Amino acid sequence: MLSIAAATLRHRLMGSVGAFLALALGTTMIGMMTLTLAATFGTPHPGPQRFKEALTVIAPQGFEGRPMRAPAVLPADVVTKATEAGKATADRSFPVRLNPGFGETTGHPWTSASFAGYHLVAGRAPQAPDEIVVAGGARSLIGREAEAVTSDGAGRYRVVGVTDVLWFENAVFFSGAEAKRLSPGVNALVTDQDAKQLSALVGGRAVVLSGHDLSRVDPDSTGGAQALANAQAMAGSTTGLAVCVAVFVVIATFAFATEQRRRELALLRLVGAAPRQVRRMVLGEAMLIGLAAAAAGCVLAPLGTMPLRSWMLDHNVAPSWFAIPFNPLPLLISFVIGVAAALAGSAATLVRVSLIRPIEVLRESVVERRGLTPIRWLLGIGMLIGAVVAGIVISRTEPYLASSARKYEAVPVLYVGAVTLLAPILLRPVTRLLTGPLRGSAKAGPLLVRENILTSRRRTAAMVAPIVVAVGLVGALLTMQKSGDAAVLARQQQETKAADVVVPGGSGIDARTLRRLTAVPGLRVTPVTSMNVRIGTAQGEQIDSLTTNAVPAAALGATITPPVLSGSLASPPDNFLVIDEHAAQSDSLSAGDHVVTLLPTGEKVRTVIAAVVARGLNGDDTYVSASLTGAVMPSQVYLDSTAGPGRPLDERQTAAVNQALAGSGAHVLAYGAYLEAQRAHAAEQTNNAAVVILGIALAYALIAVANTLIMAMAGRRKEFALLGLAGTVRSQIVKVAAAEAAVAVVVGTVLAAVATGLAAVTQHVSLSKLVTGAPTLIPWAQVLGTVVLCALVTVVTASGATWRATRRRAIEAAGIRE
Repeated sequence: MLSIAAATLRHRLMGSVGAFLALALGTTMIGMMTLTLAATFGTPHPGPQRFKEALTVIAPQGFEGRPMRAPAVLPADVVTKATEAGKATADRSFPVRLNPGFGETTGHPWTSASFAGYHLVAGRAPQAPDEIVVAGGARSLIGREAEAVTSDGAGRYRVVGVTDVLWFENAVFFSGAEAKRLSPGVNALVTDQDAKQLSALVGGRAVVLSGHDLSRVDPDSTGGAQALANAQAMAGSTTGLAVCVAVFVVIATFAFATEQRRRELALLRLVGAAPRQVRRMVLGEAMLIGLAAAAAGCVLAPLGTMPLRSWMLDHNVAPSWFAIPFNPLPLLISFVIGVAAALAGSAATLVRVSLIRPIEVLRESVVERRGLTPIRWLLGIGMLIGAVVAGIVISRTEPYLASSARKYEAVPVLYVGAVTLLAPILLRPVTRLLTGPLRGSAKAGPLLVRENILTSRRRTAAMVAPIVVAVGLVGALLTMQKSGDAAVLARQQQETKAADVVVPGGSGIDARTLRRLTAVPGLRVTPVTSMNVRIGTAQGEQIDSLTTNAVPAAALGATITPPVLSGSLASPPDNFLVIDEHAAQSDSLSAGDHVVTLLPTGEKVRTVIAAVVARGLNGDDTYVSASLTGAVMPSQVYLDSTAGPGRPLDERQTAAVNQALAGSGAHVLAYGAYLEAQRAHAAEQTNNAAVVILGIALAYALIAVANTLIMAMAGRRKEFALLGLAGTVRSQIVKVAAAEAAVAVVVGTVLAAVATGLAAVTQHVSLSKLVTGAPTLIPWAQVLGTVVLCALVTVVTASGATWRATRRRAIEAAGIRE
């Protein structure tokens, strides 16, 4: 039967083009994303980076002898001992905002530049206290003045040199004395002394590193893999989505292609072919189409990665050094997926093929009595049950997942897939409802449109399926993302009672600015410092690593009011630590427990867990006493009147705040405006993600719509010829076909709205357990734009394909051989 399959394909090239194009484009889409995903794995920059030219480095010690990076500092006596024992160079790393036009940089003394491999490309090294060298700067910068803002304030400096650029940081170099003034602590000590002797010298108070272990104190110890986390998440989500879209569309396309061949297959049965032989032939055709289409897709996929990479770099999804190399393994996986999709699409029609009777070769009626095969029933109902069960399980066990579209993505995709697969049985009631007004029309055209759609469910289902996928995915996934972002911000607004927020212009708010704010009469100032801390036991064993906020004890229960599950926020001790329920459950901790907290500076302090609060929606929701953290720059400052938390400032206080912030680069926002800015930023990220995650799938779905319409109109030439013989002119036939396509878009949009509504309701159930009055936001603009795009492509393609199919005279077209 394989030889017969090859022969039928040769004589039915036009009938096979649709399935070939759908599969080839699907494989191209999958290949692009698997190549991108593969490029985000591994270690792009192996080996040490920051100290690659160093022999031995002494670094601060954390729990269990693990090294710590800046801002952790070495004990002063360790620095003294190592310096007295031999030659040693102190390295300091501190945040610097260089104005104007340079942005966030990391400051270092020039004496440590050579250990990272920096080389001057123009100018000279800094010598005077007011001289700097900029890494990766243009030669034209030499001689220019810049303002450097650090934790101690701002100063004016002159650029005297520029170096080459390294991937892991944007650096600015000061003279050794100036770097010591700006950052007194030594973050690492580079020496050429013997590692074993140094280990004995530091006596377990620091970590001695050499060789490959030097990468453990790099800014990115993963060798660039950490910088690709966002790109990896995007590529992973898109790859899964691409596979789902390809499978949905291919199944619908193959089902329609098989239906168009029903009389041909009945003829084979009439001349003696057994059902199993017909099934083998259909599978053989699918195999041949799959092999050819998958191969074509794998050839096209590398070409598509070039514009994709440019988009990722332009929108900060990936770092500037990211590349997508040619890799045969992802293409091989894409090839296998493409062939498997072809076989799956063909397998979904095998039961229908087996039931074709020889007598059907004489059938002239095109009324379809069965809309779904058992396999499609099984897949559709299975996906619907899977979506409902997943939503219930998440709601009961881990409702916080509903606030992240990436983690919750499976639920809307399952709903869209279920509605797409079950579309044939939903078509009749939906179409009857939408086309009801046409039934009483006195004109033949509207009635013909209605009956054509109702009697050709499989053809209509093949047109509707890509529209459901396109509109459904855009509506459901963006609704998940926007609603999740809104829930995070609503939770934040409920937990924080502040009138205004001071937002830094750089990496933090310097101490001088904070002192000015504190001096404003009648003003309650709540500095909040975001940091990463590690908690452990008194024996030096690490328990966990937490992203936390350092806040004053007086702010808990007043300005900052997270939902308390156990313990209390009232009058916490000076060494308090508040953790969320996730950390409490995973680390077996509870209110009242004592732990050792390792601060970013390298200092270990004893803390007591004052309370356990509800799990955060955007990472850890934990707090530590600001009295323990020292002079770390606050990430932001909450302001309100001393009359009470959340009380707005009067005009005099507002003027005093603006005066205190003058020259610092920081600015003040109303808390509502601050949250709105965060929402807008989240929306921008959502839209950026939608372009790549949904854009490719949307483009594929639209191409599949056009492809299906071309197949359908080519197969209706005899039908159009009979209409012509009955007196219908060519323009009327085109209008009927265009109207059918428009109705298909409306039907597909309604079905997509059903999938989006089910997904939104399921998500709302989970979010309601996390946020009071959880919002549900539907992206009307994006959904409407997608519908208009689908309508435009569908109507234009249907009109063009029908015009082409009716180019012959009706009497000639009526006698066309099938």
